[in-house]
Amino acid sequence: MITLYDMPLALNCYKVRLLLSLLGVDYRREPIDLLENEHKTPEFLALNPFGQLPVVTEGSLVLRDSQAIMVWIARKHGDDSWLPRDPDREAIVNAWLSAAAYEIRLGPYDARLAKLFPWLCVNANTVNERSDLALKLYDERLSDREWIALDHPTVADVAAYPAISQCGDGDISLEGYDAVQAWVGRMRALPGYVDILD
Repeated sequence: MITLYDMPLALNCYKVRLLLSLLGVDYRREPIDLLENEHKTPEFLALNPFGQLPVVTEGSLVLRDSQAIMVWIARKHGDDSWLPRDPDREAIVNAWLSAAAYEIRLGPYDARLAKLFPWLCVNANTVNERSDLALKLYDERLSDREWIALDHPTVADVAAYPAISQCGDGDISLEGYDAVQAWVGRMRALPGYVDILD
């Protein structure tokens, strides 16, 4: 069985929980309290020397990094719709996975860090500008389509959703980003959807 080393409020952990739930995959959660430095213990560092969450284990396999974990979950437990095997379609999904790891990370994700966990945010002075840039890019992308990468939900949607849906925690508003707001509603309506604290 999959074990997810997890902290409920951590957005990168939420990405993994959300994908597991959307795909109906059974797993167990092992709580790690970042505020108590449980990610710095020798036992945890043996799993992930980077000292970061999430970590997933299955048997002897140990995976770190939310994007890598989501790709593995999609390949192992999902059908080709979540991460296509066709090289052209896969490349489109991967490009939007990268946008979630960069533009969304430096914008809404870090805005939330700056507000809730300021000691973890390295670019607090630029989060508003970067959030506006990221949300404009996503709003434009979603202006004439329902999903970010393809014509159905993929791991690219799951990767972007946590930071965008929780951006109010960082005092970033979705007001004026109508296409993004509609997409958030579609994500919440997906079978198997779970909220961040579920």
